[in-house]
Amino acid sequence: MNDPRARILPLLRQGEQLLWAGRPDPSVRFTGADAFLVPFSILWGGFAVFWELAAISQVKQPIFVLWGIPFVLVGLYFIFGRFIFKRRRKLATVYALTNRRAIVCTGDRSVSDSPVGGLPTKVDRSRDGRHVSVTFGGAGLSALFGMYQNTGLDFFGLGLGQTVAFYDVDDGDGLLTALDQAQTGAGPSGPAT
Repeated sequence: MNDPRARILPLLRQGEQLLWAGRPDPSVRFTGADAFLVPFSILWGGFAVFWELAAISQVKQPIFVLWGIPFVLVGLYFIFGRFIFKRRRKLATVYALTNRRAIVCTGDRSVSDSPVGGLPTKVDRSRDGRHVSVTFGGAGLSALFGMYQNTGLDFFGLGLGQTVAFYDVDDGDGLLTALDQAQTGAGPSGPAT
C-alpha cells in the first residue's frame, strides 16, 4: 500500500479522527547513537575477524574456529546488516496521529499505539531541519533501551520496553501541526468531539 491512510483507517476507533499519516524516510541511515555504534561495530567486527583468522591459521582447533563464527556474524550485522534491516523496516512502516493516539504499523501484523495526551512527548529535528522524530512517553528503563531504537540493533531485542516513536519523518511541519492539534484537543477543523 502506497497510501499510509489506507493502512490506518481500518484501525481507527469510534469517534477517533485521523489528523496525520505518513512514513519514515528510508534514506536516513544514521542516528545520533551511531557516533558510538559505528566505531564500536568496527572494533567488534575487526577483533572478531582477527580472532577467526588466527584460530583458522594458527590454533587449528575446531572449537576455537566454531567459537569465533557467531562473533564474526554479529560483527558483520553491526557493521552493515543493521542498516539493511533498518531500511527494510522503514519501508514497511506507517505512522499515524489521531486526536487520541499515536499509531505505528510495521508490516501487516505489528501495530503499537500510545495515548497522545498525558505522556511526555519529545521532538527532535535533524541537523539540516528536514526530518523530525517524535517519541511518545519514554521515561525510566524504556528511555534507556530506547537509545537502540531506530539503529537496527532493536533486531536483537535491545528495544524491549520500546516507546512508540515516529522516526525520520520528512513531513515534519505536517506532523508537528497535527501533534499540536492532538495535544490541545482541536481536530482538523475545530474542537474534537
